[in-house]
Amino acid sequence: MQDLKRAIKVIDTCVPNPRLGLGDEVFRMVSRLTPMVNVDLLIKNESGDILLTWRDDDFYGPGWHIPGGVLRFKETFDTRIQAVAKLELNTHVAHDSTPCMIQPSINRTHETRGHFVSLLFKCTLTSPLDDAQKFDPQKPQNNHWAWHPTLPENMIEVQHEIYNTLWDLPV
Repeated sequence: MQDLKRAIKVIDTCVPNPRLGLGDEVFRMVSRLTPMVNVDLLIKNESGDILLTWRDDDFYGPGWHIPGGVLRFKETFDTRIQAVAKLELNTHVAHDSTPCMIQPSINRTHETRGHFVSLLFKCTLTSPLDDAQKFDPQKPQNNHWAWHPTLPENMIEVQHEIYNTLWDLPV
């Protein structure tokens, strides 16, 4: 038990303010111990196309995904939604006060970052998208965006499983 208490003290010194995030190593450890709660942003245009961003990371590989992020300690949904809009899309959004969908997302092959509870919020853009971040298929880059009239084949698998019906929802 003393070893565990010492280890916890070391971790506490590595994360002086969890409201600012845990850092990669501690976040990965915590994600092996408990599900992570994240907010995802459902943004549709007048035609019903859905705004997705490109992601290529070590855990899920390359593909399209619904913009989203993990809640920080004592962070509100609104704060995280606005942070995701700024970080991933360089824009601002308005959003519903409650999620339109709550989904468990379990990756059966990953222990690290393998279990999420995803809260999907309907959002609308309140400022224009940054054209400099518009997706170029010749040079795919993280957080570059594109409107999708249908579910793309190369959607990140875990999101494909939980969000494949979004294109059927009314605008």
